[in-house]
Amino acid sequence: MHHPPALHTVSVVIPTRNRGSLIEETIRSLLAMSHRDFELIVVDQSTNERTREAVEAVAGSDPRVRVCRSMTVGSSAARNVGASESQGDVVAYTDDDCIVAPGWLNGILEEFVEPRVAAVFGRLLPFESGPRTGREVGFKAAMQRAEFDRPTPPWYIGHGGNMAFLRSVLLDLGGFDPLLGAGGVFGAWEDPDVALRLLRAGRRIVYAPDALAYHKHWKDWPAQRRMERAYGIAAGAEFAKYMRCGDVYGARLLATWVWQMGVRRLGAGLLKWRSLKTMYLGYCQLVYPWIGVVRSARYRVDRAKAIYLEPDGS
Repeated sequence: MHHPPALHTVSVVIPTRNRGSLIEETIRSLLAMSHRDFELIVVDQSTNERTREAVEAVAGSDPRVRVCRSMTVGSSAARNVGASESQGDVVAYTDDDCIVAPGWLNGILEEFVEPRVAAVFGRLLPFESGPRTGREVGFKAAMQRAEFDRPTPPWYIGHGGNMAFLRSVLLDLGGFDPLLGAGGVFGAWEDPDVALRLLRAGRRIVYAPDALAYHKHWKDWPAQRRMERAYGIAAGAEFAKYMRCGDVYGARLLATWVWQMGVRRLGAGLLKWRSLKTMYLGYCQLVYPWIGVVRSARYRVDRAKAIYLEPDGS
């Protein structure tokens, strides 16, 4: 695309909890972007002052940067706080273990030239610098721009470490589901969930490879196993939520996920790769989504917005 960036004001939000100095590289990359006119909100759910100190060490007195302390827990809650606190009409999200490219915001804002676009997900590559331990997880490397305007398997769209929304649309949607996402009841999947809810509402999403960021989250095998189990449970809980809202597409997604990520991966590990690890990852997506389906019944659902309601007293 060759459009100039849209004339939108923009807020960048980073949710974080007890990650200390890890966030410093993220902030340095944001402050080095070619697009300079933005506000940066760090939603800090930490139980100590290390994150605030790390932000101040990098940003100094830069008026664009502020730390918003929050007593909430979970990445969805933090993202919702960031959307509420932001002043921009576009809210862009990255994570405290990501590095953005200099043209990241330009790549995002370029897509919002088209008024029908409600959200943008960008390209997310493994961060190549520094030592690697384990396996890189969570990236989206496709080079071809794509548009989505009808329900589609949301795990193909993008990643929560690189996404942006029209703030008004996100707030009207009800924000991120508070029970999904890291630190929430179900532990993952707030990003594909919000994408699918946008599509169900008739909104358009763009995958923009020019909006580039890097993910430096390497997982050792024990951590990868835990993450895979959490993904399975959260996926099942998401699909069950839509079924409870009367949307049969939720059942289709559940079947597709179990087949693609469970049965086929288990078979590939057995017959193609001869890999016990691959077989175990397939097993997780064959079994744990059903745990999420069962657990879903414990929580009420706002059927109009297709989000879980937080338990009383939370």
